Amino acid sequence: MSAQINNRVILNAYLPDNDFSTSYYSVDSTQTVPTAESLAPGQVLIKVDSLSIDPHLRFFAAVSNPSIYRYELGEAVYSIGVGVVTASKSDKFQPGDIVRSDQFRWADYTVIDEQVLTKMPRNDVPPSTYLGVLGMTSFTAYIGVAHFGKAKQGETLLVSAASGAVGQIVVQLAKARGLRVVGVAGSDEKVEYVKSLGADAVINYKTCGDFYTAIKEAAPEGVDVYFDNVGGEILDAALLNLKFGARVVLCGNMATNGLDRDKVYGVKNLDTIVTKSVTIHTLFYALLSGSQVETDFVAEVSELAEQGKIQLKVDERTSLENAAQALMDQFQGKNFGKVIVKV
Repeated sequence: MSAQINNRVILNAYLPDNDFSTSYYSVDSTQTVPTAESLAPGQVLIKVDSLSIDPHLRFFAAVSNPSIYRYELGEAVYSIGVGVVTASKSDKFQPGDIVRSDQFRWADYTVIDEQVLTKMPRNDVPPSTYLGVLGMTSFTAYIGVAHFGKAKQGETLLVSAASGAVGQIVVQLAKARGLRVVGVAGSDEKVEYVKSLGADAVINYKTCGDFYTAIKEAAPEGVDVYFDNVGGEILDAALLNLKFGARVVLCGNMATNGLDRDKVYGVKNLDTIVTKSVTIHTLFYALLSGSQVETDFVAEVSELAEQGKIQLKVDERTSLENAAQALMDQFQGKNFGKVIVKV
């Protein structure tokens, strides 16, 4: 048996390559929400609370995207989301549980298999907390700083896109460990915000001129850990400023995301990886989801947040209909901080 409910759903209609100015999604508001009796074994019905809007979703919608992570035309768009279980055919989840997954459909209600669903450890915080300070972007920052970066007191860490959802947590985690932190941001307002988080120096990449010189002046003794969110020319300049034995964490490529291959900046200074014995890690948080690393993350960041030693600037949008535009805004610099849509 099923009930007819006004279940809004965002469908992928069409998104041309390299078009960051317009969203091409449609809203289907007449879908039927299944009841507990209609769920298959292992399925869970969830009332969607909030959706995470992240730059990599743009790649999923690109026409030329060859990846298995691709939205098909007419398919309900999905991303990381959090919500409350309303019905379950799984022994692992009960009504009232707060759950998170990267398979949340952009809808009022979503059905997710238990294998790709995670129960959140605390019910005494708003569900959106698990997309914010205890969310994917914070976990990503933690992996890069603590697990791969092995950041130690007295070292220097450089982070690009330092005012972004990941970058601002990188800054605070590094400062909590006693590092000197240099951030890179794209406006005077964002520079001041990163400084307010404790960064020792912040570079405005739009006005600093030569990237190599700007980094050298901000980190004259060299960089021990580079947390890269953008790629391109800033990555190239950072490589020349690394210390011997430095660690580089490759998290994102916002500078070149969505560009045709012949327009992508070619990194020239890769020889420094050998001459300076640099270790490079690529970061995909899902590979460590559910691991001891995530358990350690929740414990440490929860404590830091409760002590007021870590915060996350959230750019919260309201209503499902604004989700597609929220994604496009990130590529026009119209967001400030972690973008979340409250459904």
